[in-house]
Amino acid sequence: MNDKIVESVILKFNIRQPFSFSVLSPDLSLSGSFIYKVITDEGVFALKSYSQSSLAALQIAHTVLENSRKSGFVLFPLIVSNKDDQKVVYQNGLYWDLSCWIPGNVPDKSRLNLIQCVDKLIDFHCAVGLDNSEYGPIPGMINRFREIDSFSISSVDFSLISFLPISSIIEHLLWIRQELDILEVFPTPTVGIQFCWGDARRENILFENNELSGFVDYFAIRKDCKEVDVARMISSFAGDDYEMWTNGLDAYSRKSSIDYLLCRKLDILGTIVSLYRWLKWLQNPSPESILKKKIERFSGLFQRVKKWKEHGSLKSMLFYR
Repeated sequence: MNDKIVESVILKFNIRQPFSFSVLSPDLSLSGSFIYKVITDEGVFALKSYSQSSLAALQIAHTVLENSRKSGFVLFPLIVSNKDDQKVVYQNGLYWDLSCWIPGNVPDKSRLNLIQCVDKLIDFHCAVGLDNSEYGPIPGMINRFREIDSFSISSVDFSLISFLPISSIIEHLLWIRQELDILEVFPTPTVGIQFCWGDARRENILFENNELSGFVDYFAIRKDCKEVDVARMISSFAGDDYEMWTNGLDAYSRKSSIDYLLCRKLDILGTIVSLYRWLKWLQNPSPESILKKKIERFSGLFQRVKKWKEHGSLKSMLFYR
């Protein structure tokens, strides 16, 4: 992104000179966003771009964050408004927002860190869900089914994937399809639906001096069931570690009810969808640095699926029956 464009965006937020900015590492979600750290005499900020199709979702996220602050939850960054009280500006075909910078580092995959994160996730769910609860089929599960059903092995160009044996990839993709038929995920249950984070991963949580300092990457905030957030958060720490899953789910259930089995099903389905997505993204040309990250992410997911198959079945990985 041209520096002049970035300067124009910053000035639209009424940030006065002098300021400096630096681009952060490319977004590993492949969203195509530009993210900058902006340092000024007034403070440090995070500047992020969004596609033109993202405006409605971004505005919803901003509203939810504002309401959560009114309810006392302040771990998500404060969104900065310009002099016209606008939280989003448009520049060069992209929408941009500016938020206060949260210091910290991604937490280690420890049980204690997980429990701290789960406790704060409960606080967020309470802050945004008290007056917004309704009942219906789980959006997150419906979306997972939709992506799984749309995936076709025949659409994959395996010649572009040389870092793993092609025969092994195909074998496991066929095994997944077979196992999904006996996982017992139908029908989609009716549950409480409320605003959720949508991207409650360890990589979006910051710790400073061994204390949780903030949640970041709020764009995915949407209406869903809280089990979607809980499953994603615990999985990002625990993988398939039964003891950590139990610790995380028990921690949540001490303050709020949670369906253990549903969390596991959502995690398994979400992992399969992620595997499909990264397999698809590997088909697209990328710079060497991005390609390396794609390979790392896909390989990690594939190794997890391999362990599932070695364990015996997807159903056996539910743990809670």
